[in-house]
Amino acid sequence: MTQNVVYAVETQKSFQDALIAVRKAAESRKWGVLGDYDFSEILAAKGFPQSERVKSLDLCKPGHANALMNVERLTGLCMPCSVLVFTEGGKTKIAAMNPRAVMPQLFPQAAERAGAQLEEIEREIKEILDEAAGG
Repeated sequence: MTQNVVYAVETQKSFQDALIAVRKAAESRKWGVLGDYDFSEILAAKGFPQSERVKSLDLCKPGHANALMNVERLTGLCMPCSVLVFTEGGKTKIAAMNPRAVMPQLFPQAAERAGAQLEEIEREIKEILDEAAGG
């Protein structure tokens, strides 16, 4: 199930370099980084030290967001798109949800009407992750 819902890539880059690469790859495709959350830092500050790093970047491309919101306002619950950069067993990984797998589960009618848009969003997110991992 996870394979269909999540797209993940492994990179030889350090955690910090992978974060920078995701930002650059997103911005080169006119996606904006609206914010980020360092989960490992937040949890450690609350008394739960982490042995691995986990940071989420919130990505958005206004044209895609507008198109989905025009189909169904509640799709905004799935925005912005979160990209997770994390370490696991000494390896750095980058992951995101597959919109074409997630949206039909949450908003079947909207997903049907926005099918081509979802394909484009998913393609662009995969390109961002692939470029960030390898570039």
